[in-house]
Amino acid sequence: MRRRQVSRRSRILSGESIAGWVFADLLLVLFVVGLASAVPEEPPEPTLEPTRSPEPKIVGMETVPAKITIRFNAADLGSGGESARAEARHVCAAVRKAAVKMRGQRAALVLIFGGAPEATPAQRAARAVGKQLTCADPNLFPAGTPRRPFWDGGLAYGQARLEVFQYTTEDFAPEGAG
Repeated sequence: MRRRQVSRRSRILSGESIAGWVFADLLLVLFVVGLASAVPEEPPEPTLEPTRSPEPKIVGMETVPAKITIRFNAADLGSGGESARAEARHVCAAVRKAAVKMRGQRAALVLIFGGAPEATPAQRAARAVGKQLTCADPNLFPAGTPRRPFWDGGLAYGQARLEVFQYTTEDFAPEGAG
């Protein structure tokens, strides 16, 4: 059997070929009509005075902390009951007295080093001291200020060293930083 040869002319004039060309021509017509119907937009009138945004203030944290050392009865502070509440008031007053030089500032971060021969009681004491900071000065140590308890084996049990890193720009310190 012989295959029927299809001439080139009959392939060009086939239905599928013509439909493809008609489709391409319609797309070209739609493109030209779209370009012709586009309305040019007028640019806005320039303002006479350029608007300036205010310079942002950079908020940072001091790289050198203010240091406070206090003494307290760590056994009473962690005991619970009335003796713990009395010792908490004592710690609050001691921190308030030691932080007088920082009045009007705001703490960005407080590192609390508790003293003891071993880490666990030292960190427990440091954590208990940290709970009294807002009592001592709610402006300097607002609720939510990051506080981290650490151990310092060089301090005696019942001593704590607070390293207070303050904001460099008080106006923009976040409320309840934390």
